[in-house]
Amino acid sequence: MRHTLSLLLLFIGIALQAQPGKVTLGAYCGDDHKSPTREIEKGLRAINMDDYPNAQVYIGAALRQNESDQHALYLRGELSIRTGKIQIAEASWKRLVQRCPGYKPELLFMIGTLAIEGGRPEEAKRYLEQWLAREDREYAYDKEAEAMLAEINIKQTFFNSPVPYDPKPARNVNTRWDEYLAALTPDGSALYFTRRSQKRNKYDGPAGTLRQVEEFSMAKALTTAGGFPKLEEGEALEYPFNAQYNEGGPSMTADNTLMAFTICERDDRTGEQFCDLYYTTFTYGVWNGIRKFPEGINTNKHWESQPSISPNGDVLYFTSDRPGGFGGLDIYRAYKLPDGEWGAPENLGPAVNTKKNEKSPFIHPDSESLYFASDGHPGMGGYDLFKIKAVRGSAGWDKPQNLGYPINTEKDEIGLMVTMDGQQAYFATNKINAANGWDIYYFDLYEAVQPEEVVLVKGQLKTADFVTDDEPKVVLKNSKTGQETTLAVNEENGSFTAVVKKEEANDVLLKLEAKKAAFSAAPLRLSPNIGQELTIVELELLHDELAAGASYPIPHIFFETASDRLDAQSELLIAEFSEFLAATPSLRVEIQGHTDNVGDAGANLDLSQRRARRVAETIKSYGIDAGRISSRGYGETKPVASNETEAGRAQNRRTVFVVKSL
Repeated sequence: MRHTLSLLLLFIGIALQAQPGKVTLGAYCGDDHKSPTREIEKGLRAINMDDYPNAQVYIGAALRQNESDQHALYLRGELSIRTGKIQIAEASWKRLVQRCPGYKPELLFMIGTLAIEGGRPEEAKRYLEQWLAREDREYAYDKEAEAMLAEINIKQTFFNSPVPYDPKPARNVNTRWDEYLAALTPDGSALYFTRRSQKRNKYDGPAGTLRQVEEFSMAKALTTAGGFPKLEEGEALEYPFNAQYNEGGPSMTADNTLMAFTICERDDRTGEQFCDLYYTTFTYGVWNGIRKFPEGINTNKHWESQPSISPNGDVLYFTSDRPGGFGGLDIYRAYKLPDGEWGAPENLGPAVNTKKNEKSPFIHPDSESLYFASDGHPGMGGYDLFKIKAVRGSAGWDKPQNLGYPINTEKDEIGLMVTMDGQQAYFATNKINAANGWDIYYFDLYEAVQPEEVVLVKGQLKTADFVTDDEPKVVLKNSKTGQETTLAVNEENGSFTAVVKKEEANDVLLKLEAKKAAFSAAPLRLSPNIGQELTIVELELLHDELAAGASYPIPHIFFETASDRLDAQSELLIAEFSEFLAATPSLRVEIQGHTDNVGDAGANLDLSQRRARRVAETIKSYGIDAGRISSRGYGETKPVASNETEAGRAQNRRTVFVVKSL
């Protein structure tokens, strides 16, 4: 919360006036109930006529006659507020309320407000408590006073319980120029930022005039080891970026192929600046043309900026001052529809947005931890940084959590972003090293405000040489909730990327959906002993044509050693294969089991038969007609790789299905 001159002037204009536009004197304290002098009357009249020079003359004359004149002290404070001389106003009113607290009780409120602005919370608390204790006060301002006292108490709590915070500069990137609006790619491979410097137009030569430029820039990571990556110095981005307009503040999907950012344009006729949201895609080694997000996300003559896109590119968060919000800047969210279009944005509601301003949203790749800046929620003052979590299973949000002191101060903190592993945060500030201007910093994020742990899935869709009448889809499915998300597949190399919460990973599988295609799916398998570091799972899906007599692997089916007992992820995979069969009712298959050559050949044959039978029986348990499913084991007789290596033996231990009829 920040109380400024506007609040004081509003209070003066309403609470202290007998009628609109007219200042009135207070109740004089003392035995003689002293009447105002001629100088006071003239000074009062001059203030009410907005004749501040003459008001200064008359009030000064009254104080020379009596330096303790209560009316003169009050009017000097009133005049000083209106002319921006805050310290004089505060000193005059303090002296007045010491002599006469009842002259105008509202002065206690106003002095408390000025003390907050001056960074003196304990002093503010004394005056506000005195004001609230008076029965002759203006009750309409109780909520404001109580809010200020709550803020003071919150600040004191923060001061008494500082959080771990040790910011370090982003070396190489930071220069003598300003660097800000930093955005690390989800995989940590590059940092995008804006650098403000002075340059000559390249066409003007060395004699040209230096001009200030803001350049949307990028620095590649030299290494990602040891927390924040070691970065190159960075250079301005080439076409299609850095046109004539102000642009930056990017956000990228987990596969680094879609970037959302802001472009601001100035109306040369009115001087007004408007910002809108744009995006571009990365294919065949270059960023393609810049395109504007559709109407609805962008509005006419309103401010849309600071986008943050979900890791899969299907949810967009941003800041807007469009009508219908809670006040000032609010944070909104839009979903991508199944047809690829964007739905109407929705306001995040009162848990996030206040009557003041909320901005610089950052949705972590866990898709439920939102970091943002606000000057409306209780905090240290100015803009503070907050974290809020989405309530699972609903569109609502939990209570916002202030990141605490000294991350937040009485000044403005904005633009926080958190790495995918949740361990570090980074931001830009000009407060740590003021002589160097705006620089980019990072720090270890303490555990209580870290996001959920996530898994980065990197996949490859390998397509066989056949023609299908639709584009293949890669779908991420949560088997427990049934929720499905279609992933973007890189048309250049068939790669795809997804981010899932670590706690849900063992319930998740990826599958291929395409006409005439054989079944292809893979569950996520996490080691039970993984630590807090980012977990990366790499897997493949095969896009192959379904044909009679053909054999297809069902990879990722695993059994306990020397047993036909399936693990949980294999059960998920078989359940999905059963759905595939249900969707193709004419399909008849034989499940075949194979082993490596370790151990007795007869035992291996028996084991392969039992495993194939177990898979077939499990399929039938999902309602598939038994006449459509048969099973057979081949033991070690049909290897597909050498049994001389562990990698080869692993390939030979496999489950496949053969199409008996379509």
